[in-house]
Amino acid sequence: MSLYRFISNNILFKFDPELIHNLMQIILSSKLGPFLARIFATNFNHKSKTSIMGINLDSYVSLAAGFDKNCSMLGALDKLGFGYIVGGTITLHPRPGNLKPRIKRYVSDKSMINALGFPNDGLKKITDNLKKYNLKTPLVLSISGDSNEEIIYLYETLSEYCSGFEINISSPNTEKLKFFHNIDNLSKLLAGINKIKNKPYMLKIPRFENLKDSNQNEQLTQFINTAIKHDADGIVLCNTLPISDKELKMGKGGLSGKLLYPNTKNTLKIVNKLFNNKIDIVASGGVSNSNEVTSLTELGAKSVQIWTSLIYEGPGLVKKLNKELACG
Repeated sequence: MSLYRFISNNILFKFDPELIHNLMQIILSSKLGPFLARIFATNFNHKSKTSIMGINLDSYVSLAAGFDKNCSMLGALDKLGFGYIVGGTITLHPRPGNLKPRIKRYVSDKSMINALGFPNDGLKKITDNLKKYNLKTPLVLSISGDSNEEIIYLYETLSEYCSGFEINISSPNTEKLKFFHNIDNLSKLLAGINKIKNKPYMLKIPRFENLKDSNQNEQLTQFINTAIKHDADGIVLCNTLPISDKELKMGKGGLSGKLLYPNTKNTLKIVNKLFNNKIDIVASGGVSNSNEVTSLTELGAKSVQIWTSLIYEGPGLVKKLNKELACG
């Protein structure tokens, strides 16, 4: 057992998940953060070249949205060796998120459920944060909102600070996003973005539990067809899986972590068979080791995103994955 896992299992996991994350954010956002991150920095020889949305990457492994909601830890995260970092999700105005408790760990399964609901400091404060950085790692910004106008405004305002965007219309914890699950509404959003497009973007797709169900399979296909029709530069498969849990205030949330990997792999397999490289694919959900990364890239993913596995394995996971992938 690594030192991090010993500390997390015996100390950190005894406390509220948000408390621990907030303390980590304070540390990594400070001037000390980048120096601490250097301990876990990827060796410059351990690189696996790929690209997503036309952006060249030094690693298949990237950081998913939600870890750095306010883009306050980017200076430290820049040192870890990610292919790219997704900051946000950012909304136009500050949001407190849903009522607490809204996160629960499933430690034995290396998974968790969250019902956060996009808590973030809003566009103005996050833009001030972004102005501080000169990053080596490509930055993708996750944006979302309640209307076409809000998302398009975020895209236009933030484009100078990033290499590309992830359009999040799929969080299961934000009811108003279901507006964009109507294909006509989604088409209007993407058409609006295309009118001002100056940076590539990918669409984060909802996760479906059972793609053997013809209705769920059809919904997934419609999302991807719409993305391709409107020349989106990529898709992310997929967001968290909606499940119920009475310990959360909302009684439900989105499942992430190791329990999702079989679903992620199966979804990717189906999508790649149907669409055969017509659009760049990012696989997200349950990835925690290099064998899983390799399996997903062999099935057609050009990049993978991790988040929950960092909670259970620690920041050294990125270095470990990069080393094994480069030597594999």
